[in-house]
Amino acid sequence: MVGLARKLLFMIGFIVLFVAIAASLAWLWAGGINYMRKKHPDYKGGDFLDWDKHVNQIAGRDSWDDLHDEIY
Repeated sequence: MVGLARKLLFMIGFIVLFVAIAASLAWLWAGGINYMRKKHPDYKGGDFLDWDKHVNQIAGRDSWDDLHDEIY
């Protein structure tokens, strides 16, 4: 019975730790989104999400990338 209680406390501690880490990451992520919205309202993420062909050319993409895009 003592071993079961110890395992249960360990499991509860692990769950609390996991929830605390997940909540911290969510808090930081939301803060980053809020920061970007306040400081850079015109940024839409086009360069990050690879939506702009001009950005690809500036970044030095090679011909294999263009061939891969044509095939798929």
